[in-house]
Amino acid sequence: MLTLSWTRPVVDAGREGQDGPTRENLWQALLHKAEHPTDYVPAIVECRIHERYADGLLREIRRGQHTFLQRVTAQESTGRIVYRHLDPTDIAEIRNEIGEDERGRLTLTLSITLTEGRTAEVLVQNPYLRDLDGDFHGTLDAMTAVLRKVSTEPAATGTPTAPPDPDGS
Repeated sequence: MLTLSWTRPVVDAGREGQDGPTRENLWQALLHKAEHPTDYVPAIVECRIHERYADGLLREIRRGQHTFLQRVTAQESTGRIVYRHLDPTDIAEIRNEIGEDERGRLTLTLSITLTEGRTAEVLVQNPYLRDLDGDFHGTLDAMTAVLRKVSTEPAATGTPTAPPDPDGS
């Protein structure tokens, strides 16, 4: 599947040096957004909560003419809220994640993961992404094979040993 993401600092450049939200305040705002998305996402025009769980909720949203059922899970330890689509759609999941940039400022990352079907269509239409996808699939296959071997064949000391790294990665 193909994932796209966008990251922004939470504090505008013009407000640098002024007090911004704390991580806890931002987390609480993201929880509020999960329940009241119409206050935050202009494209969402309606939201109904169907069920609540210890780790999140089940909600139905209307975006334009489309209605979607989403299972929302909140993971405070990672600062991540995941919206998994339960209906057939092009997007498998959406994530909101709190992070920090290189200067220590709070950031918000919005990520979407396309479904397998939509990913295949995008890759057919875009040679650059298709080549990139092929390259990284091959890289991940090679990495996984070595990691599997290293993690299952303990050395004489009882700990796995990594193969030499020719380029420092």
